[in-house]
This record gives sequence, C-alpha cells and structure tokens, in this order.
Amino acid sequence: MVMGIGRRWGWSVAGAVLFSLSGVKVQAADTIILSFGGLEFPVAVAELETYIKTGQVPSKFQPFVTQVPPQELERLTATLKQPVPVTVDTVSRVFGTSTGQVLLSQLGQVVQTERGENGATAVKTALLQAAKQPGGVTFLRVIQEFPGTTMRLNLVRGLAIMNQVNRYIAQVNGVFAVLNQEFQQQARQRLPATLPNLTQPGTFQWQVQELTLNDPTRQRTLPITVYLPNRQNAPTVLISHGLGESRQSFAYLAEHLASYGFGVILPEHPGSDAQKLQRVLAGQEPEYIIPEELVNRPLDVTFALNTLATQSPFAQALNLKQVAVLGHSYGGYTALAVAGARLNMANLTQVCTDALQGVSLNLSLLLQCPGRRLPNPPVQFRDERVVAVMAVNPVGSALFGVSGLAQVKIPTFFVTATQDVAAPSLYEQIMPFTWLGSSQRYLAIMEGASHFSIVGASTGGIPLPVEVVGSAPEVAQMYLKVLALAFSQVYVAKQADFAPFLTAAYARQLSRAALPLQVLDNPPLAPIKRALGE
Repeated sequence: MVMGIGRRWGWSVAGAVLFSLSGVKVQAADTIILSFGGLEFPVAVAELETYIKTGQVPSKFQPFVTQVPPQELERLTATLKQPVPVTVDTVSRVFGTSTGQVLLSQLGQVVQTERGENGATAVKTALLQAAKQPGGVTFLRVIQEFPGTTMRLNLVRGLAIMNQVNRYIAQVNGVFAVLNQEFQQQARQRLPATLPNLTQPGTFQWQVQELTLNDPTRQRTLPITVYLPNRQNAPTVLISHGLGESRQSFAYLAEHLASYGFGVILPEHPGSDAQKLQRVLAGQEPEYIIPEELVNRPLDVTFALNTLATQSPFAQALNLKQVAVLGHSYGGYTALAVAGARLNMANLTQVCTDALQGVSLNLSLLLQCPGRRLPNPPVQFRDERVVAVMAVNPVGSALFGVSGLAQVKIPTFFVTATQDVAAPSLYEQIMPFTWLGSSQRYLAIMEGASHFSIVGASTGGIPLPVEVVGSAPEVAQMYLKVLALAFSQVYVAKQADFAPFLTAAYARQLSRAALPLQVLDNPPLAPIKRALGE
C-alpha cells in the first residue's frame, strides 16, 4: 500500500511541475533547442505536435518517455491536449500581480528566448495570444503563439528541478512507509462494540445569525455567520477559511457541528476571501496576496471572540472562554497563529531567499514569502481561549519554522492530502507536524485528496474545475465532519467517550476506497525525522 501512495503521489507531483513548466511556456514556432551547458539539441516542433495529436512517440523522445510509467505518459498526453478556459483579462490580471510575476520569472529561467534570455515576457505574450482563441488555451496554441522562431529549454535548470522532484519523491516514499507501518500497528486497537454513526446529523436544532462587526482600530469590517444550537453555554468552534474562499465554504461543516450542539463561528477575512479574488480578476484591485493579512487574520479571530463575548445572545449561548479553531490552508496558518505559533521572520527570509536563488516545489511559498515586506509585525498572536486547533492543509512552514511551531502546546490535529500541489503535504504538513510542541497531536492522511477536496460550495466563490478539486470531494468532506466533531467533543466539550473516533482503528472502519483514510494518534517522531533525512 505504501508504494502505491508514494509512487502515485510522487509522479503526480513531478507531473504537476512539468506540466506547469510546459503547459504555460515551452515551445517556439519552429524549433525547440534543448540546451545543456555548451551542448544544444534542436527538436522540431512538428514532431512534438505529432506526439500530442496522435500519441505516437517520435524516436528522438524514446529515451525520455521510457523513464515515465505508461499510465503517467497517457496522463501527460491527455493534459497537453486539455484546453484551459481562461480569458485574456484573466491572464493579464493574474500575471500582472507580484505573485504572478514571480511565477513567470521562475518559468522564464527554464524556458528562454532564442538568445538565451529569461522567457517570462515571451511566456506571458504567448498565453495572452492563445487566450484570444475560442475553446480555451491549449499547449499547442501556446507553442504556436510563442514569439520568435526558436525557444530554448534550459536543461541545467530543468534538471535541477527534476533532481528536486526525485529527492521529494524519495522523501515521500520513505515518510509514508514509516507512517503506513505506524498506522497498521495502531489500527490493531480494538474499538468499542457499538459506536454512534457520526456521519449522520445530530439531534440538536439550531438557528443562524448573520452579523457585521466593525473594528475601528484596524478600520476593518468583518462579516460573521454564527450557528447557535438550542442550548446554553454551548461548546464552540471557530472556522477560518482559506485564501480565495468564503465563510460559506464550510457551512456544511458548521451545520454538522451545530446538529451535535456546538456553536460555530464563521468569520469572513475580507482581505483574502473570494470577493477579494473576484475584485482582482475584475481589474478592480492590483494585488491578490496582501502581506498584512498575515497579521489581520489572527487578529480577526481574537476580535470576533472579544466582540461576541460582549453581546447577547452570544455571551449566554456560547462558551467563548474555551474554543477550538479549525482552519483550511491560509486559515490553517491563522489557526496555528492563535494557537501559539510564533512568526520567525529570520527563517522566512532565509527560506524565501534560498527558494528564489534555487529550486522549490513548494508553491505555498508564493503566499508566505510576501510576509517579508511586513514592517515589524507582531511576533505572536496567541489567544488563550483557544484550547484545541485543527489545521487542514495548512501553510506556514517558512513563516513559523521549527522554533515557531514549537510554541504550539495545545492539542493539535493536522489533516493532509496526498495530491495537494498548492500546499505540499511533505513540506507544509508532515515536516511541520514534527515541529509542534504539543504533547497531544494527531495526523490524518487522505490519500488521493487535493488541496480543495474539503472545500464546500459557496455563494460568490470561484468555481474550480473537477481536475483541480479531484475525485470524491464528498468523501473528504464526510471525513472532515466526523474528525472535526470527534476532536471538538474530546478537547472542547470534554467528552472523552469520543476518543475512539480519533484512532487508526476507527479510520480503517470509516475509510472509503475512493479516498483511503489514515489517522495517527501521537506517532513516534524519530522514525519520521529519519525518513525526512533530518
């Protein structure tokens, strides 16, 4: 099983990197020159076009394709044919942001002009021209629109990327072999004879209230949705959405928790929500990733708790003295920050400098590295009312580092997805999991899930293609409902009889073939660190 996890995931990561390097950049009108130091190897674009259209591999390419498993080669061919529905305005606005410019610059180091210069401008030009044609942007159209007659592919830089990919795959295989072995061991535990079905709604009724909170100190307006169960002093969970999402993205989870008697607070983070993304795509704002959100988001959590604690009926209906915080992606960063993780600006600077000068497969650094522009940010955002934290596909490895995450002392649950390209599991969840200072930590692994599998539908959100979301998101969301409920019952509601739901044995029982699930309770860290090469 572990080789299945590692191999499928590893090639998927390699494919994602290569597709991003090729699907948006790599060909000229007539010839591609593969350059390796002083050596050059010209390839006619017509031969590559023949391969894309027919699937027949030219003899020149045989040494390359024999290194790729047949299923992945078939997947590569399908990807190169797949049109991407983007408009000229979208291409222009996305790559007009500072984040988009960084991406283009990185791509241009591999895909170069005929004279061997950075190909970022040419890549953007090709994309803009391809986007003008009906039916979406395809690989061949980008080739045909690349300015000039010759494109250079810098194999030295490309091989550096592949070496990083290979190292990543080796680490993934090693780490997941260790985790799988531990899971098999923990799964031998016996479960109680009868357990309630937590996949089904509970028996509590609830009401929903919408509020708009104004923080004059920060000149910030904070929309909030609150789920109030029909009880007093209800145990409470706050859910922080991710970048480009909205508070409605987790309405399905809030409803499930409320049906079991939990109060749920859903704040909208206005500088990093779906509306912000829409304004950028509409050309109304220039930048999507705002460094100040690294400060504002955790302050939103504290402000929401402070304000609700002074207002009726919330002060009576909710227990706001001890809450759990659950966050997804950027919301995972937010949750860890209020749980005690400290910003480490020296680590952030070092990691981001190394990534800019070298090779990095961690796309989440595009979100984290703008934090370097923050002038004298607060070091910590700890809110003592937060007694448990659940971070789903979180980012923050560079922002917090080892010393920053060591300050998280409360019960912590990390959820990772093996097909997460946006916040790679190894870099953003597995490694950081070993840095936590908590004596009670859990790790859930959803095999085959993507970064967006657990994100529910929301009004005003940006629809994501099925290929991005991945298969069976309803299974991933079912897992999250059960795990978040059990974790909150144990550590917020203090109901110890829900502890069996946080075990490997129960995960094996709950697991579905579409997205196999593993849950580990306090796995030994030394074997994981050895597999990571630490």
